[in-house]
Amino acid sequence: MKDSLRSISFNKFKANPSSYIAVGIMCGLFLLLVTILAFIGPSLLIIAVPLLALPFLFASHVACYYLQINQQISLSAYARYFMGFFRSQFRGSFRGLISFLKSLGFYFATVIVAGIIFYLIFKAQYGETFVNSFNTLAFQYVNNVEFTYEELTALLEDNNNMLLTFIVYISAVGIPLSMLAFIYYISFSSLSIYYRANVAFGAAALLKMSVGNTYARHRNEMRKDWPMLVLSFVGMLAFGALDFFLIKRIDLLPTFVLVGGVALLMFYLPFYFANMETIYKKYEMNFKEGNQEAIETILRRIQNSIDLSEEEKKNLEASLRGQDHQDDEDGDK
Repeated sequence: MKDSLRSISFNKFKANPSSYIAVGIMCGLFLLLVTILAFIGPSLLIIAVPLLALPFLFASHVACYYLQINQQISLSAYARYFMGFFRSQFRGSFRGLISFLKSLGFYFATVIVAGIIFYLIFKAQYGETFVNSFNTLAFQYVNNVEFTYEELTALLEDNNNMLLTFIVYISAVGIPLSMLAFIYYISFSSLSIYYRANVAFGAAALLKMSVGNTYARHRNEMRKDWPMLVLSFVGMLAFGALDFFLIKRIDLLPTFVLVGGVALLMFYLPFYFANMETIYKKYEMNFKEGNQEAIETILRRIQNSIDLSEEEKKNLEASLRGQDHQDDEDGDK
């Protein structure tokens, strides 16, 4: 089945390669530009990712969806898709906050492990000099004692940037696993975009419940069909090596690793969007079953609190489906 999915995706890509390449490269460049903001200040990503990167990624998904039905994409249409991300029907498509918190957990877990390993390595290399510097920094931090800028700089740069190098190394090591996790969670959740686009507008809570039901039942099976993130990992290694051996700005190593995780993805994105739509098609009926299960759950809850006649129940179900004017068509299906 994996091979057939890739084959179907590749055939879709070949049907309109120039448009897929244009959308994929444009999306990749935009995501790269957002990530480069980390050179100015990593904290900027907390704002830029949910307000710029995710809406642009959403617009690219929608643009490629319309390519499937042979509709040409203009910049004005792209702008509408971008704003569509903030509509209630598509709110939560990427589960951005949950994805971020999960990836943050991976980051801290990796940093703790890497910190222990590098502590032992630096202790063996620098001895008590490193231990005393580390203890000084830890004591000041734990006791909330403020350093002056000059004091902190002197401590970090002492003994050939010993402490700065230690902090940078564990930060850089913590990025790959957490970033791959974030990209995976965002990508996995984006399947719901195609479901949300294929159903009549309904309450956000119903859509969320429908998607949740589908993921809960078929998550493990879906994961077997998922695109690999090898390019992202290779990009991290390549950009990290570029900084380490050529640019030699040890303080920028984590940022180079972060940017590298996105840089090479643009070469995969043209095929990625075709592949995502193919994966959705495989599970389309499962999403519809999840929608039906959500409707029945809501109906049971309402029925338990309010006595409804069969006619009232039928009207309420039609309203939940958002298909009041499609009853006959749905009956034929």
